Amino acid sequence: MKDGDGHLEAHIGEPSPFVDMVVGPGESDNGRFGGLLERLRWKAGLSRADAATKLGFSSEYLRLMEVGKRTPALGQMRNVLSAYGAVGAVEEISPQGYRQDLLVFDPGDGDDGDPTVVEFTSRIREARRSALGGLPDDDSQQTAYERPAASRAAELGMVVSLLTRADDATLRKVRKFLETGSRQADPPP
Repeated sequence: MKDGDGHLEAHIGEPSPFVDMVVGPGESDNGRFGGLLERLRWKAGLSRADAATKLGFSSEYLRLMEVGKRTPALGQMRNVLSAYGAVGAVEEISPQGYRQDLLVFDPGDGDDGDPTVVEFTSRIREARRSALGGLPDDDSQQTAYERPAASRAAELGMVVSLLTRADDATLRKVRKFLETGSRQADPPP
């Protein structure tokens, strides 16, 4: 991508600095985001029970999301947008080259034409970002990690993707292997 001066953007894949809300476990914007989800549901003309059925959630879980006590995973947002007939996009790259988790037009904002930009946090995403060379979210630690080679980054991404689909027994085996199995595989000095 090129900026207005024709220079290649250096932001490809970086989180967007133009974020309106950050949501996830313990985030302060969860309540605002829940209100946005509720407005989208109302605009779609859906009761909480009907929306929960369409989304495969319980009505109580949807209520907890709408009051900010729970947040959906980013991966669920395509289904939410679709079920509510909402205008938005999930995991798109902005014209400036920034990665944007969720763009959604808030029906309560009137016709200002600007989408709400939402960034999602989770332990899995933060681990992935650290593994791919990002800075940790803890501002007290200022050391950047070495960026792994592209092939290693792709391999790490594939492993994390596979682990998200693994059952509990498989996860325990992988953890045990990583903690002890790889040391047993090394020949003695």
